[in-house]
Amino acid sequence: MNASMIWANSSVKDVERTRKFYGQLGFNPNGNNNDPRLASFKFGKDDFVIHYFQEGSQIDNYLPSWPIHSNEIMFTLSAESKKEVDEFYKTVKDAGGTIINEPLRDKAGYYGFVFSDPDGHKFNVLLMDNM
Repeated sequence: MNASMIWANSSVKDVERTRKFYGQLGFNPNGNNNDPRLASFKFGKDDFVIHYFQEGSQIDNYLPSWPIHSNEIMFTLSAESKKEVDEFYKTVKDAGGTIINEPLRDKAGYYGFVFSDPDGHKFNVLLMDNM
């Protein structure tokens, strides 16, 4: 198989809350986002797409129902500078994200933090400068 595209699908409790959260974080919508059961956003310079389907839609056939107690995946968002990590940390907090790990430099020398969106989907924001 030679897949020409890849994207992620996820389930959320409140698609409007999700649409507002990721909009506040500055991510661009994927398409017109007029479907009341779907919020879809582009991430990164290659526009990786994550679809967030409303609980009670077709996604229920494939993903766990609520509440989710564990993630099947954690997405990492790369940063270009320590300043960018720190500014995005503030943006996530202001938008109502849950900070799981405060910004810090880990044992490998990478700087970043971990947060979750209102539905518990986890993201790692990481500066890989090893300084």
